[in-house]
Amino acid sequence: MAEIKCAACAIHAVVAVVDSGKCEKVVRLCQEEGVLAHLVSVCHGTARTEMLDLLGLGETKKETVFCLITADRVRGLMERLADRMQMRYPGKGIVFSVPLTSIGSKAYHMVTCGRQAGQEKEVQPMKEQEEKGKFEVVVTVINHGYTNLVMDAARQVGARGGTVLNARGIAREEVEQFLGISVQAEKEVVFMVVDSATRRAVMQAISETAGLKTPGRGIVFSLPVSQAIGLS
Repeated sequence: MAEIKCAACAIHAVVAVVDSGKCEKVVRLCQEEGVLAHLVSVCHGTARTEMLDLLGLGETKKETVFCLITADRVRGLMERLADRMQMRYPGKGIVFSVPLTSIGSKAYHMVTCGRQAGQEKEVQPMKEQEEKGKFEVVVTVINHGYTNLVMDAARQVGARGGTVLNARGIAREEVEQFLGISVQAEKEVVFMVVDSATRRAVMQAISETAGLKTPGRGIVFSLPVSQAIGLS
């Protein structure tokens, strides 16, 4: 597969997390912006609120929309999503972007198709709370049923909430032998956007509580966030 390094092409993944039933509006807004590639996933949120605690509920149904876009268009798309989906108000969802390091050449041409010279506009810096480097995405791949353990550990060191996707492990036998564990088929992927200053503490807490040496068999890693809206 031909590959293009993204230091030059500057492709970002934009991720929007919204309440169940609102993903179609997000997809429509992305299409209006000329974003052709997108993936929709059903998930659930873990952020606590006073009302959820009062009702004895700890999670809400969510939908996640992933799309690929060139770096010069990220801010415009995020601003439009934030305004139309009211993400600047608490509890209305979040949207953030992650820079890619490389991408297949066909996917690159699909993302950049239709762009013409002279279309690019000068991008003004985001607000201080949305500046590059302030946030990171902490991703944990964990055995099914251990999400609450991960979130409890993360909250104790400053994380506020996360989003959970259901997944299935497909590790080969030699991978299991290398890790010295049996890889459970049912998995949950927990991702949470945290302040860069607390990222290390969050990852450490998760590793100690639900890492590979625990029944949760969790693997945790982080990704840089270039811009984020909807985080308080």
